[in-house]
Amino acid sequence: MLDLRETTAGTVGAVCNVYAGLPFDVAKIRLQTQGPTPQYAGLIDVVAKTVRAEGIKSLWKGAVPAMSSAIAENSVLFTANGILHRAFFGKETNLSTLQEATLGGGAGLFAAMAITPTEVIKCRLQMHNGTTSLGVLRCIRQVYAQHGLMGFVAGLPAVVLRDVPFAFFFFGAYQSYTSQLMIWQQVDSRHDLHPLAVMLAGGAAGSTGWSFVFPADVIKSHMQIAGSLSFRDATISVWRRHGVSGFYRGWNAAVLRSFPADGCLFLGVEMTHRLFSLLEPLTSEVTL
Repeated sequence: MLDLRETTAGTVGAVCNVYAGLPFDVAKIRLQTQGPTPQYAGLIDVVAKTVRAEGIKSLWKGAVPAMSSAIAENSVLFTANGILHRAFFGKETNLSTLQEATLGGGAGLFAAMAITPTEVIKCRLQMHNGTTSLGVLRCIRQVYAQHGLMGFVAGLPAVVLRDVPFAFFFFGAYQSYTSQLMIWQQVDSRHDLHPLAVMLAGGAAGSTGWSFVFPADVIKSHMQIAGSLSFRDATISVWRRHGVSGFYRGWNAAVLRSFPADGCLFLGVEMTHRLFSLLEPLTSEVTL
């Protein structure tokens, strides 16, 4: 059964996630996809050069598709997670770390399919150099003209390979970290944790997830920017051009981004659920 409260919580969390993390995401994409002769020395260098050449607003390039992607991903992710939870565990709330991780991985499959088209547009906008904006609609027309409808699902295998294990580790780590914080704060539920504790657990969970799946994200970026590369060809291309280190280009930007972004994601989700709990005596259950 679909619970619109979970969808709403995922949407609120997505908005918080994007505005906290998009500058790091722009830096990550550019570090991942630079040529054999590196244009950027690292995270600080890519931020400095991008701002110098294109202005401070360039760090929020792709904000519209990024927001669309994040809302699609997280509304589907948290909704699917809730549906799977009720399907397999009913109203049981005390799940193990492995159970939470498994539910997360299953939800990640649905989220991956939802976000791929917006990820394609976002990556292309973020790689566009210059002070003149490419524009979302122009970018969509460009992808369609070059690759047809299949251009909008470029990188889907890599997105699935990234998002399913990421969601597995993400939700599993969040369960593990919040369990420890509950012991330290002496509370019975993670809904009683201090908001800063929620942010800390969410940020740490995001960093943990990215550390496991980052190579798949690099491959995804190459596939979506090229438009016609297969998963195998993109992997070979990264290997030949950069070796093993190429699969971890931009890792520091991803981890630095994930801490504030995923911390804000879970804070937004948790605070939305707490608001619904406060309103519950005044409203009937919002389900379909």
